[in-house]
Amino acid sequence: MVCRMVEKAQGAPDRLLMKRILLIALIARILVFGAASQGVFLIGEGRTQADLAQNILNGRGFMLSQSMMHPEREEQAPPMFRRSFEFFRRVDGYYGALRPGQPTMFLVPGYAVFMAGIFGIFGAGNYLAVRGIQLILGLITVFIGLKIAGRFLSGRYLFFAGLFFALNPFELYYEAIPATQALFSLFFLLGVLLSLRMLERSFKGGSVLLGAAMTGAVWALAFYVRPAALPMMLWLVVILPFTPVLKRITDRFKGVSKCEGERHWFSGRGFISAVTVLTVFSLLMLPWGLRNMEISGTFRFMPAQGGVNLWEYNGRIFTDHFEHETEGALLLYSDLREEYLGRLNSPELAEFPEFRDEPEWERDEILYERNIRFMLENPVLTLRLISLRFVEFFKPFPLNSFSPLYTLAGLLALFWVLFFIWGGAVRCSYEHGYEGFYLATIVAGYSLMHLLTASGTPHRIAVDFPMAILALCGIRYSIRRFLAWRELKYAD
Repeated sequence: MVCRMVEKAQGAPDRLLMKRILLIALIARILVFGAASQGVFLIGEGRTQADLAQNILNGRGFMLSQSMMHPEREEQAPPMFRRSFEFFRRVDGYYGALRPGQPTMFLVPGYAVFMAGIFGIFGAGNYLAVRGIQLILGLITVFIGLKIAGRFLSGRYLFFAGLFFALNPFELYYEAIPATQALFSLFFLLGVLLSLRMLERSFKGGSVLLGAAMTGAVWALAFYVRPAALPMMLWLVVILPFTPVLKRITDRFKGVSKCEGERHWFSGRGFISAVTVLTVFSLLMLPWGLRNMEISGTFRFMPAQGGVNLWEYNGRIFTDHFEHETEGALLLYSDLREEYLGRLNSPELAEFPEFRDEPEWERDEILYERNIRFMLENPVLTLRLISLRFVEFFKPFPLNSFSPLYTLAGLLALFWVLFFIWGGAVRCSYEHGYEGFYLATIVAGYSLMHLLTASGTPHRIAVDFPMAILALCGIRYSIRRFLAWRELKYAD
């Protein structure tokens, strides 16, 4: 059946292919919603975002309730949870830094506002409505992924890209739980699509202001869900004025002689686009930054959680807080922990400070400074931690206890991507010039950013679709080379 659909898709217009893929995506999401309604998927950290959302609805503003310092059904909670919440209460900070009962800047507010909107319509605490809306938005995410893939792939390769988008078990899982990943994927991929269009228009006539303004606005929305969007927007701003240089470099590799009109190294249209993107993004950061200035006395738009993240993925592993960790974390880090305990340089920097009344931003600055020093004083350990985060970021299946069916689905969905993505990124940059270069470099940059700080499957979800596109570019090139080799072999 799949083979027949592939053959039809090869000669079919893109609109028909999209309808087929979206139908498959719809069926998959209906099945996932049915499973979610039966309680198959956990709430996880959705409880935190739900509390923030409820406080927004109640007019208390963006803050965490004091009741969140205790887990639900505390007497039944596993030891790891009880220890974590005891630690939170001791230092009077959720995650060690988020101060309850006070306006917070520990997180960005986008997802909490999204949940507040759903709760306002469907009722407070209606997690099933959140899951349902996210699964519906997942169809739009698949559509956007197809629009991106259509710029690099066609025929059977575009069909298989769409099939991956529709059935990716990691994307489906995070659409079915109340967490930031699904909403971030939507805005992230829309930002990528608009960015590719801006790169294309830097060579064409017509106004670029509206498109650039939309691009800046979408990247701002993505930032308000997860700040990981910021470097992707900044990278676009950097390369937009220099698209002629990228085009000349790729043309030189292809052996294409440059024409008289292609001797420029700077694009005025690209520069205007870059300034517009940055201006709109900055303007949309103003309300958040000014609100935080009223709280802290300093204009801040970055959340105050960078220090906690560094501690979670570096120093914490070598403290008592790591005991009773999840199965996956123990599997990855236990051997390294045992090897380095007693051998660390400045082990006191790995410990979490005994905070008392310090505000969030001071805690963040202290944790950030301590953990950077810890990483610099243990450089070999830092490199080994990065290598383990590489495994954690790109692993094709969960290391914690999951259904064997889900584990197998994850392995089948991602293993081929991990095999072909490396060569595919090079081929995509070579064949598609500055657009391919942008797609490949944002995947590389996004991955590297998380390898240096905090990584895991939840952090990777947004680039699953671009990774699949790059991998299919690699598969297409491999098949072409194989067919060319076979023709030469039989010709002889």
